[in-house]
Amino acid sequence: MANPLKAQVDITLGGTDYKARLTIDAIIQIEEKVGCGIIKLATRMGDADIRMADLLSVLTPALRGGGNNIQEKEVKKIVSEVGIVATAQAVAELLAASLQPPKEEGDEEEEAQKKKEEQE
Repeated sequence: MANPLKAQVDITLGGTDYKARLTIDAIIQIEEKVGCGIIKLATRMGDADIRMADLLSVLTPALRGGGNNIQEKEVKKIVSEVGIVATAQAVAELLAASLQPPKEEGDEEEEAQKKKEEQE
């Protein structure tokens, strides 16, 4: 299970679960590759103005940041198998998680309790 205190998220691509995390170094690398800041990139995603190269530029370092020993060639293969939409959804989740302030330890339990109450 991912550690939300470290902005780590679980993503599923092609039926395989991965831990992913955008470290500061990864964010710098992404910004240099895509030519804009991470917040602007997230905004562009929301406007459906994102290129495949941008998706790969986010996904590859995020998977590595989550502790996966994975090369860009392998990420391209996964993306070709799962498709653009599933990849874009995973990248959107990653960006959202990295832009939110870290949760306190008790916050996760409170959120689970609120969801449970809403369902009742």
